Amino acid sequence: MKSKPSLKKLPLVVAIGMASTAAWAQEQSTATGTTEVWATQVSSTSAFLGDDDIELKQADHLSDLMRSLPGVEIGGTHSMVQKINIRALDDTDLNITIDGASQNAYMYHHAGNLLINPDILKAANIQVGANSVLTGALGGAVEFETKDAADLLRADQRFGARIQGNVASNKYFGYSLTGYGQVSDNVDMLAYIYQVDRDNPEDGKGRESLGNDGDIVNGMLKAGFDLNDENRIELGYDRYKDDGDYPFRADMGVATNKAITGDKLYPTTYDRSTLTAVYELDKGENLYLKANAYRNELELEREENTDDYRVKAGRVENTGAKILAESLIESGNITHTLRYGGEINKEESRVHKDGVDYGGEDATNAALYVENEIAFGNARLIPGIRQNHYDLNTSMADKTYDETTWSLAGELDVSDSFTLRAATTSLFQGPNLEEAFYADTVNPANPALKPETGLNSELGFRFNQQNVGSLDKLAMALTLFNTQIDDRIEYSSDSGWHNQNEVTLKGFEASVKMDKDDLGLLLTYARTNSEVKETGEPVSDESGDTISMTVDYALPAHNLELEWESQVVLDEDKLDKKGYDVHSLSVRWSPAAAEGLVLTAGIENLFDEYYVSHVSRIGESNHPRFGQLILDDSEPGRNFKLTAAYSF
Repeated sequence: MKSKPSLKKLPLVVAIGMASTAAWAQEQSTATGTTEVWATQVSSTSAFLGDDDIELKQADHLSDLMRSLPGVEIGGTHSMVQKINIRALDDTDLNITIDGASQNAYMYHHAGNLLINPDILKAANIQVGANSVLTGALGGAVEFETKDAADLLRADQRFGARIQGNVASNKYFGYSLTGYGQVSDNVDMLAYIYQVDRDNPEDGKGRESLGNDGDIVNGMLKAGFDLNDENRIELGYDRYKDDGDYPFRADMGVATNKAITGDKLYPTTYDRSTLTAVYELDKGENLYLKANAYRNELELEREENTDDYRVKAGRVENTGAKILAESLIESGNITHTLRYGGEINKEESRVHKDGVDYGGEDATNAALYVENEIAFGNARLIPGIRQNHYDLNTSMADKTYDETTWSLAGELDVSDSFTLRAATTSLFQGPNLEEAFYADTVNPANPALKPETGLNSELGFRFNQQNVGSLDKLAMALTLFNTQIDDRIEYSSDSGWHNQNEVTLKGFEASVKMDKDDLGLLLTYARTNSEVKETGEPVSDESGDTISMTVDYALPAHNLELEWESQVVLDEDKLDKKGYDVHSLSVRWSPAAAEGLVLTAGIENLFDEYYVSHVSRIGESNHPRFGQLILDDSEPGRNFKLTAAYSF
C-alpha cells in the first residue's frame, strides 16, 4: 500500500495529543540512520525514546519499556502483576489496547490487569494525560502494537526467520522463534513463539522472592491481505499464558506472604487470548480509514482447595469494534485535518468455582467523536467533541449514563524550532465492574452512583533545532498540567462503591535531548502532586519526583552500541515512600563477520540497590486479623543478562 497521511505515519495516541511532538519523534528516529528490524519504538506525548532503545535494554517487563518516560510509572515485580500508572492514576483509568483490542479489566486486587510480552512489540505509544476526545478515559491512553511480517522482511527478502535465546543471573532464561514471509504477492504471514522459565529472584538485600517460579508462553499468528493498492485486511491471534505455583497475594512482598500464608503456594494460571481483525482503506490525503473488531479474554485460575470449592477462576471478556478516519480539506490558506469515528466495547466479567458460573456483570461503552485540526499560518486550533454512552449492569448499580465531552487545543509556532501549546479536555468515565475474581460478590446497591467527570488542562512548549552550539541537535519539552476529577469512585467496607468529592492532580513533565556525533543524552524530570479534597491526603499511587538520565554511545566502526541509564526517585514524604536510585548498563554488538547475529549484554540494578517502586505495594499495614504487615514488593537486585539473536 502507498504511504498514508499522519494517522498512519504517526502513532495514533501521539498524533491526536501532540502532532508536532510526534513529528519530532519521527524525525529523530529517521535521523539515527540505523534501523533494527527487531526493535520497539516507544513514543510519548511527554518525551521520546530512540527507535532501537528497547532491544538494547533486553526488555522483559513493562518497566524496561517505560521507565524513562516522564509521568509514567510501572508497578509490580511478579510476572502476573504488571501495572501502568500515569500521573498517579492506574490502568483502570487508562485506555489500553493491544493491536486495537481493549484490555479493560479489573481482575483481582492482588494481581495486575495486563499480560504483555515486550519482545514482540513493534510500538508502545503513550498519551500522558487525557488530551483528546478520540481516546476517552481519565488519565490517558497506551497503545501497544505487535510486529507483522512487513516490519521484518528486508527489501530483498521473501521469507525470513529469527532465533533468540536469553539468560539472566537473577533466575530466568528463555527463547523465541519467529518465521515470516511474503507467501504471495498480496499475502504476508508471521508465526511467533516465546517461552520464559523463571525461578525465584533475589532482591537487593539478597532475599529470595518466594513464589515467582513459573513459565510464560506467548504465541502469535498474523496474516495480512493486500486486496489492492488501497485496501488491506489483517487478521491476528495472540495467546499468552503464565503458569506457576504463586502466592495468594502476588502483589505483596515476601514478608507479608510469609506472615499470612507461610511458604504456601497455589497452582495458578493467568491467561490472555486476543483475536483481532483490522481493515485499512487508503485514498491518500482525501481519506485514510482504519477499522477493527476484536475479542479479548483474560482469565485468572487458582487451585485453592477450600471447603466450598477446589478451583476458582475469574474471567473478563471484551468484545468490540472501532472505526477511525482522517480526511484533509484545504480551503484557501486554511487546512482542516478531520479525524472522526466511533467505537463500542462490551465488557463482561464472571467467576467460576469448579467450572460452575457465579455472579456476572457487564458494561457497554459506546462513543462517537470528531476532531478538527485547523491550520492557518503558523498556528493550529484543534477543537473536538465526543458523545459517550455507558450502560452498566452490576449489583451496585444498574444505570445508563450519557455524557458529552469536548476538547480544545491551540498550538503556535513561534519559530521553526519553538512551539507553544495549550489544551483543555473534559473527562468522563463510568463505574468499573467489580473485580472478576469476586464477581459473585453482592455489593451494597447505590442507585445514586455518578460517573467520574472532570477537566484536564495543559500548557507547554517544545523546542527542536539542529546545530545548536557544538551540538548536532537539541530538543526540549515541558508540559504543566492540572487535572480535576469530580465524583471520584472509591470503595469502603461500610458503604461499598461510592462517590468521593474531588481529586486534583498537578505537576509537570520535562525532557531534554542532546545529540553530538555518536553520543546522545536524554534527561527527564516528572512531578505529580495530588489531593483528595474529602481527606486532604494524596492518592495512594502518588510517586516521588522522578528523574531519569539515558546516555547512549555508538561505535559504528566496531558495530557496537552502549547505553547507561539512571533513574532517581525522590522521597514521597506524605505517604512515607522512601526514594531510591537505580542504574543499568547495556552493550550491543553486531559482528561484521556474522551478518544477522546480534549479541546484547547488560547489567540491571548495577549497584544492587534494595528498592520498591512507588506504585507497587509499599509501606506497612496494621491488618485487623494478621497484625502489622510489611507490604514492600521489592524489586530484583543486580541482574546480569545476555541475549543472542540470529536473523536470516
